[in-house]
Amino acid sequence: MLKIEDLTSELVKFKTINPKGESENFYDCVKFISEYFSQNGFSAEIKEFEKGWPTIIVKNNKDGKSILLNGHYDVVPIGDITKWKYDPFSGKIVDNKVFGRGSTDMKGGLAVLINTFIKVADKIDYNLIFTAVPDEETGGQKGSKYLAQLFSPDFVIVGEPTQGLINIGEKGLLQVKIIQKGKSAHGSMPSLGENAIMKLVNDLVSLQKIQEIKINIPQEVEEGSQTLSNINPLLGNELKRISFNPGIIKGGIKVNVVPDLAESEIDMRIPPGISSEKALASVKELIKGDLEILDISEPSYSKGNYIDKFKEIVNAKTFLTTYATDGRYFRYKGIQTIAYGPGELNQLHTYNEYVKIDDLKFVEKNLEEYLTSIKF
Repeated sequence: MLKIEDLTSELVKFKTINPKGESENFYDCVKFISEYFSQNGFSAEIKEFEKGWPTIIVKNNKDGKSILLNGHYDVVPIGDITKWKYDPFSGKIVDNKVFGRGSTDMKGGLAVLINTFIKVADKIDYNLIFTAVPDEETGGQKGSKYLAQLFSPDFVIVGEPTQGLINIGEKGLLQVKIIQKGKSAHGSMPSLGENAIMKLVNDLVSLQKIQEIKINIPQEVEEGSQTLSNINPLLGNELKRISFNPGIIKGGIKVNVVPDLAESEIDMRIPPGISSEKALASVKELIKGDLEILDISEPSYSKGNYIDKFKEIVNAKTFLTTYATDGRYFRYKGIQTIAYGPGELNQLHTYNEYVKIDDLKFVEKNLEEYLTSIKF
């Protein structure tokens, strides 16, 4: 078995970029993981729920209740290569850190799940399932969504980076496009036209009010909000309100033409305490343009005995994330689900991304202790 930092480094070397890069990089990564399990006495099953998107499943084939370990091996694009100190796919180990795209999100966490499974699978008397999916970075529709239909474990641990904390839930997602139409005219005679950009601006100004909607925040979210505030004071309130970010805006064809079409894509994150459908209804009330729904998912969080025991053993606080993870697919089924993995939140999707080797070892130790001590 490789040392945890060496396994992380090897995984980083695979260019599993999503939105999809070269398919062979995905298959090469899956082959490496499958062979690694085989070398350590376990057989891996490769499933393609959708062609070209391989998911890895490994079981210890014990009877009774089950715990599912979930991770992803896809990574986001690298951006401007000149901003990287080291080759983003070198997996270079320097200063007690593993550098490279995906080192924190989440090939470090994936390495921890792999090695922990191998260490404990034959020691425990319950069913342990390891899974690695190809598309968390684009929504999990081709991996974890299917896994949540295939399996109904008693507890799910997702290896996403959590900075030593226990993530018990996340905000929901509402992404929409607003389309405003106008009437074109010469820019020197705007009164003869109808400016679609100005109409869109008015919609965006109005839609900002969605951040002021009163929400009945559950107690668990209040506690998670305080934990997040301790990480970054700016983030605590983000869990208590609907966030609003116009990420794309388009309109106009020429500076001296009154634009007859303008559109904007807006990202909103919905906290527990209000449904995404109710938030959508508020959006419709606040704007006058045409509305297209791009993506929508409900907020989710877990509580229960498995989480309480995990919290006791690892001695860590709980929090919620402002962004989505694949854990939501299991929570939607009522399955207690957490995320717990190595890596600092400020390293997510950054240039010169790294994961600390001490963090890898710390999480590996805690997971091993939990999995070998839990009694059903």
